[in-house]
Amino acid sequence: MYKLRLLKPLTAVVAMLLFSVTSPTLASELCSLVETNTDFSAYQGQTISEIRFIRNDVFDLQQPNTYWFHRFANRTHMITTEATLQEDVLFKVGEPLDADSLAETERLLRTRRYLRKVEVRVTHQCPDQHVVVTVSSWDNWSLLPKISASREGGESRSTFGLAEDNLFGSGNKINLDYEHDSERTSYLVNFSSPNMFGSHWGLNTRYADKSDGESYLIAVEKPFYRLNAPRSFALTLDQDSQDINEYLLGDEANEFQKQKRFFDIQGGLKVSAANNWVQRVFVGATHNEVKFQDTPDTLFGTPVQRNLSQFWLAWQYLESDYRQMFNIYQFNRVEDINLGWQADVKLAYLAPMLGADDQGWQLTASAYKATELNADNYLLTSASASQLEQADLSQSLLKSHLLWIHKFDPQQSLVGQLTYQYGNDLFRDERLSLGGDTGLRAFPLYYQTGERLALATMEYRYYSNLSIAQIFDVGYATFADMGRTWGDNPDLPGSSGDQTLYGIGAGIRLLSSHSSRGTMIHIDLTKAYGGDDDLSGFEWRVLAKQSF
Repeated sequence: MYKLRLLKPLTAVVAMLLFSVTSPTLASELCSLVETNTDFSAYQGQTISEIRFIRNDVFDLQQPNTYWFHRFANRTHMITTEATLQEDVLFKVGEPLDADSLAETERLLRTRRYLRKVEVRVTHQCPDQHVVVTVSSWDNWSLLPKISASREGGESRSTFGLAEDNLFGSGNKINLDYEHDSERTSYLVNFSSPNMFGSHWGLNTRYADKSDGESYLIAVEKPFYRLNAPRSFALTLDQDSQDINEYLLGDEANEFQKQKRFFDIQGGLKVSAANNWVQRVFVGATHNEVKFQDTPDTLFGTPVQRNLSQFWLAWQYLESDYRQMFNIYQFNRVEDINLGWQADVKLAYLAPMLGADDQGWQLTASAYKATELNADNYLLTSASASQLEQADLSQSLLKSHLLWIHKFDPQQSLVGQLTYQYGNDLFRDERLSLGGDTGLRAFPLYYQTGERLALATMEYRYYSNLSIAQIFDVGYATFADMGRTWGDNPDLPGSSGDQTLYGIGAGIRLLSSHSSRGTMIHIDLTKAYGGDDDLSGFEWRVLAKQSF
């Protein structure tokens, strides 16, 4: 009888140990699949029993028109590791499920360029109010070689480089560049990590050794990576030199070297919040010094050097109302568009103790709002204002932009844009410009420059289902642009143009759909109206951009 009494608790202990080993498997077998279109807020508060990861390679080899290079790319690509994905997950096993955390995790992962597509879903309902959450990801091709060579006007230029945006599947980025032309030779190395060890601290470093000077960047940041993050911090040290060209009607008229020394330290704090909005305050100090030097092609002098070092205080309001949309700025991929208000105000004191040329103040403010007018019409508006006051300087700059999108159907849309900018006493190297990729696509870069700018565009877009070997998604566009600037550059002879310019064009858009850079190649046939007689014919233009 005594032995029997000892045996019963021993048997119970053994049974408990066996159950603890086998219960996850048994529990998993008892879980039922959840429909993918289910409203996940229905599972709000249920316990997360497991987080699963489904990692997909760059190319789907089951798709038609799959070739040897797709298989080669998958074999040579190191897929994003589960640990890297886990570092960006904003919820944990054992916690109550929060539908907003699932959505925030999905948006955060979509900002990682090495991922092409991300889905975070409740996939299984388990006993006792438990659920399984699955994070599915599809990789981008992240190894990007860069080779170019050209010769024009008796001068040669060559560039060789290699960039890896997902080093060993870790989400870290490194690139090496070599560039040589008639004026300089430079070597560049850059390393960045968006989320070091799951801490949400980011690191970005760059060093360039140029024949005419050195350039480096060190930036450490812990941003407000989610709506209710309590605090942020950033430290940036940047020293750079680059040649700046000034233009008259698209032709280079003057050149000088711009040297920048920049140091900024700042901290942010969440001060109030509700379910879908937050207010934050920031405080910081900035050393901002800009100098200029002559180059062999300096014909009309250089701008006056300046130092705008400052202490500053800022306020931010952010309302979170994100929607997953398509065909807004890009196409054939999910875009997270915030329909809530976003506003920032910053007041700075120009401090001689930090190196500023003189005492003064600077006030900047900005606001952004996207509105869904109805199921087929969207309006995205933004505005900003800046006022800088010193003893011998009173500078202002106002900017406004309106983007209207009308969707005829999932494959066709009409897009209109209006831009107006007004400046007063702008720095010589920061004047407003039109031409090329800054608007007026039928005209060369910097065709007009000034202190005021107006631009209107209308564009018809067609998003086709055509994919070239899973490398490029194909879209088409026709467009008409109209715009002009006001205000000649007093430091350059002649005029930058004082007439309204028009341009029309049609072209193809090639989206690098499986690349971490997401570059969109614009191939356009354009015709300019107004300006020089040299622009009277049709011209082909090729640009690489990040938007349609």
